[in-house]
Amino acid sequence: MKKRLFALTFFCLTIAMHAMAQGMKVVEFKLLENDLTANTRGTEKMDQNGERAALIKIQTPERGFTFDGGSLGIVATEEHAGEIWLYVPRRAQKLIVQHPAFGVMRDYFYPIPVSGGRTYEMLIDIGTGRYTNITSQVAGSTIYVDNERLGEAPIYNKYLNFGKHKIEAKKDRYEGETEVYITTNDDTKKAKAINVEQRDMSDHFGDVMVTVDNKADIWFEGKNMGNGLWQTQLREGTYIVETRKADCDSEKTSFTVVAQQKNNIEAAAPTPHTGRLSIYTRPRNAQAVLNGSQPIDLTETHTLPVGTYQISLTRKGYVDKSGLEYTVRHNVTTRDTVTMERVKYVKPQTFYFGAGYTARQLGGVTALAGATYKNIDLQLSYTFGLGKSDEVPWYTQELKNDYGIVTQEGDQYLSTMTYKRSTLALKAGYQFELTERLGITPQLGVEMERLSGTVENGTNAYGDGATAYCASVGAKLVFAPIERVYAFVNPAFSVAVSKDDNFKRIADNSDIKAGGFMITMGAIFNF
Repeated sequence: MKKRLFALTFFCLTIAMHAMAQGMKVVEFKLLENDLTANTRGTEKMDQNGERAALIKIQTPERGFTFDGGSLGIVATEEHAGEIWLYVPRRAQKLIVQHPAFGVMRDYFYPIPVSGGRTYEMLIDIGTGRYTNITSQVAGSTIYVDNERLGEAPIYNKYLNFGKHKIEAKKDRYEGETEVYITTNDDTKKAKAINVEQRDMSDHFGDVMVTVDNKADIWFEGKNMGNGLWQTQLREGTYIVETRKADCDSEKTSFTVVAQQKNNIEAAAPTPHTGRLSIYTRPRNAQAVLNGSQPIDLTETHTLPVGTYQISLTRKGYVDKSGLEYTVRHNVTTRDTVTMERVKYVKPQTFYFGAGYTARQLGGVTALAGATYKNIDLQLSYTFGLGKSDEVPWYTQELKNDYGIVTQEGDQYLSTMTYKRSTLALKAGYQFELTERLGITPQLGVEMERLSGTVENGTNAYGDGATAYCASVGAKLVFAPIERVYAFVNPAFSVAVSKDDNFKRIADNSDIKAGGFMITMGAIFNF
């Protein structure tokens, strides 16, 4: 065992010493005929004489080089993926390359003329390996070197250190693998050609169907393979898929593929980001609904997926609140205090209409409408007379002319009439809220009373349309059993201000009087 270890150590030291002895060298220098990088706006550079510089794209497995162009100097150096861009003046002749680990390559003379605005390629061998060109039997296969994914074949100018390397090529069901040895005996003047032969490995593949809830994206080997569902064929072995979704923590699922079988994989769904929602209501114990359908207890703090939510609040005796919108953010507690307003049963501002019955001498059905603004109330009502008066006889009155001569005898019978009274009233007042559901409005108003007559005996109607004007005082008492509905009682007393002659004659010959006490009871609807 000790002998083997000693031999291996000696072999490695020999290779290293030989590599260091070789030092750095240029394997290839050539003009890239179709590369316009040095002559394109944005990537071109000018030398100290204002002329376009030449660009040398240097491929090397290491970084940390410094360059010296001699008397003509160096225009610029840029690090790019996989290569170094070295800008030199046109007609440059030679290059000195230095590296802290690999030494110095002195006075390398360019094998072809260097022209301004042209692009060249240089391969520098640092002396620890060789450049290789890797191809595959199946075009476009993915190349792996020592389990490192390089890309799709062909792979040009891949630098491999001295020693053994495993090279694989995979595409669909075709796979191949080969081992190569990079030694100091290889030709250093050109890249070593490596071709990987492949064969059909269908008997080592299985059907795979990966599903995930919430229509999450399924990622495999750095690629998005689908949304919620991915179907493919994979070689037997163990794999990992990752599920992703916005506002969620990604989840990884490991699974094993069995060859020549259907492998159904249910991947773990991404974990939604969550936040907390805490809402305090005044009064407490309000009934809350989340997003229009889901009851939610607001006496607790709730953990919810991030997003925007709508909340509606209801509570008996309070005005409903809807359309409250809250945005829940990741690991943040969203707080709010909502004060609900008590329902105003006795409303300080409203329009209303209603109907009732007015009890009085010759009463009837009353219709009313009005408005309240800042508790100032204005009401218009009309009472349709239903009660019929007792019979009222009409007689002629004695008439004399200017000379005192009687022109019409009195007390001659004319007709017998009955009357109904209709009243148009306008009242103003100020509303007071006695309790939550009870209010009173003292009122002052004016009324116009009109009598409509019916002939009970005789041929002519007398006193039809008799009118009286009254002033009234009263109070409207309302009780709200439910919102927007009042039951009301409206007692009032009116006094006649003026009467026409017909009303006076009717009043003199009957018990019909203008004004008096009345009380109206009914219902009012406000909005």
